[in-house]
Amino acid sequence: MMALGGFATIGLTGCGDGENGEPGFASRFYQDFIAPIFGETPPPPQKQMPPLAVSVMKLQRATVPTYATWFGQLRGTQQTDIKPEVAGKIIEQCYKDGERVQKDEVLFRIDDATYKSAYNMAVANLEAAEAAVEQAHVAVNQAQQDVTRYEPLVGTGSVSDKIYHDAKHALKRARALLVVAEAQKKQSEAAKENARINLERCEIRAPFTGYASTATVSIGDYVAPGAVSLTHLSAVDPIRVDFMVTGKHVLESVKSRKGEDTETKPLPFDSFDVILEDGTPYHPKNAVTKVDEAGTPVTVLEDAQNVLESIDSEVKSSTGTVGFVGLIPNGENRLRSGSSVQVRAKIAEQKDVFVVPKSAILSSMNHRFIYVVGTDQQPYGIDVELGPEAMLDMPNGDGKTIKMPMQVVKARAGVNEKGEPRNDLATILKDLGYANPLDAPVIVAGGQMAQIYATANMGMKKMGVPAGFGTIDPARTTPFVYMPPVTTTPSVTAKPSQPAPAAQN
Repeated sequence: MMALGGFATIGLTGCGDGENGEPGFASRFYQDFIAPIFGETPPPPQKQMPPLAVSVMKLQRATVPTYATWFGQLRGTQQTDIKPEVAGKIIEQCYKDGERVQKDEVLFRIDDATYKSAYNMAVANLEAAEAAVEQAHVAVNQAQQDVTRYEPLVGTGSVSDKIYHDAKHALKRARALLVVAEAQKKQSEAAKENARINLERCEIRAPFTGYASTATVSIGDYVAPGAVSLTHLSAVDPIRVDFMVTGKHVLESVKSRKGEDTETKPLPFDSFDVILEDGTPYHPKNAVTKVDEAGTPVTVLEDAQNVLESIDSEVKSSTGTVGFVGLIPNGENRLRSGSSVQVRAKIAEQKDVFVVPKSAILSSMNHRFIYVVGTDQQPYGIDVELGPEAMLDMPNGDGKTIKMPMQVVKARAGVNEKGEPRNDLATILKDLGYANPLDAPVIVAGGQMAQIYATANMGMKKMGVPAGFGTIDPARTTPFVYMPPVTTTPSVTAKPSQPAPAAQN
């Protein structure tokens, strides 16, 4: 038997007679349906219930994306602890806590008196070394001239061999002293450069553009090289998000990309959405500098897209997850390092599946049902299994197309009255008279009463009452019109504004 909706427990009221002394709704329902179940003598045939008014939407077929959501942690694309490289006393903090600083902007200043003195001494030592080199050059030149002058005179007897050899030894000594002087000059140059670097390090600068956190030191604190972090600097435009994806989701995403060029597009999905801690979606913006008509550079915000940056090469055996890294444009500077977000991405899609509005789904005894109007104008319940939800562009009852929450449905396995298997929604609808399943009107509003009618009709037909309990009124069957939810509620205490009183003369 085709699985039909069970009758939910509903409080019945109005047990008295209806208009003109006729039995009321509860009385007729009890007499026509409940009493025969308990073996009571069926009363004479009663009038059917009045035809039911409902709102319907034709069954839809669509391609539905499958999304997955993971928790993510934000951090800067570049981030570092700012630590001193020289020892000294902090004499100035040059930025405001938490503000944006530019690359090479001075963050702190350390008392540089000692380092200036060391630099000046290094400069003086270098100047002395340069002078010594000059003197060594003069000595070498003088010794070379003596050797050159004595050499042709040695054989004539005008200059003795001893004088000539002494001159050659003096040249060698002069050259050796020049080498020493030049080496001392290089040492002095290195000492000067080291003193200059230490002096410059008294101004602690930002290594990149980003946001500097609250300073951990105060004016007058003594700091040592690398001993303490003065502040934390983080580059947040774009900002990085780290999140872990289950191996199952990675596999599903890879399967959905079958046939694509995985060599040039190796990542399982290209982009993703971010949901903030308050549940609102984050709309990424890029800050772009443009030139206006007057030739003035101006910064404007443009819509951007989150980008998947990288993926780990292996699944972590301890968690069964894969590490992902994404980049989020943060031109509005709304996101900060350390915040938690949710990352949502499309990992697959189901093609050509049946969907109905979410409000068309009814529950009974751990089962889910949709109700359709058969070609005989009676409501029929179909036991369904639910798939993913999605916001899809759908034809609205007012002739427009609107995004509305839709639910993927498929028939739960069962049999019809002849014992034939019926686990396909199209086949079940064909049994109800719809060769094209997209012609079947699904009841979206009025489904709870339709559930009662369908259950009663089924019971009465089993007892041989073909007229059934009630039908759907074609004249009052209206197209379903979806109204998006209103996110704000008007104040119940606000008073309408009153016109100002007229001025008194």
